Amino acid sequence: MSLELQAVLRQKTGKGGARSVRRDAMVPGILYGPKTPATALSVSSPVLEKFLRDKGTESKLLNLTIGEGDTRQVLIREIQTHPYRRRFLHIDFYEVPLDQQITLEVAVELVGDAVGVQKGGELNLIQRTLAVRCLPDQIPESIRIDVSKLDLGDVLHVEDLVAEATYVFDDAPSTGVVSVESPESAAKTPEEEAKK
Repeated sequence: MSLELQAVLRQKTGKGGARSVRRDAMVPGILYGPKTPATALSVSSPVLEKFLRDKGTESKLLNLTIGEGDTRQVLIREIQTHPYRRRFLHIDFYEVPLDQQITLEVAVELVGDAVGVQKGGELNLIQRTLAVRCLPDQIPESIRIDVSKLDLGDVLHVEDLVAEATYVFDDAPSTGVVSVESPESAAKTPEEEAKK
């Protein structure tokens, strides 16, 4: 299913222009890429909020339509939000060349019931996302990791994971991803661990 978002070109730039856009319930943004000159635009704040609530902010390729029919394949690179008010300040869209690999973070999804957890251990997700390198139209929805064989004290590292044919992992092979802590380790306070 393709993801779609509508944008309009923004004439007013700078801080004053951005404030003016926000007063109109729009979010100022910019579109850029290796072959794309920086282009000021804006998107509807309510539409963006609904889009992010429904689709998430993970790295996903989407069709950004600017104006009447100029559609670009983009990734959301950054969203700036107000520190305490619930509103968007700025959004960056990155137009990706579809024939070049990119590196991006993809959410980790754990499946199965770990043997160690059934013995009283605690499952510990160390990395919520992993860096993968792939073509933009082959971005995985998530990195599914079967934890059913993990026993007490076991740790899965990046080098233990099997990447699909469409991508490769870009994190260091020794990076820990998920572990099962024994009940004794899980019960220790950070102060007790520091005394070791």
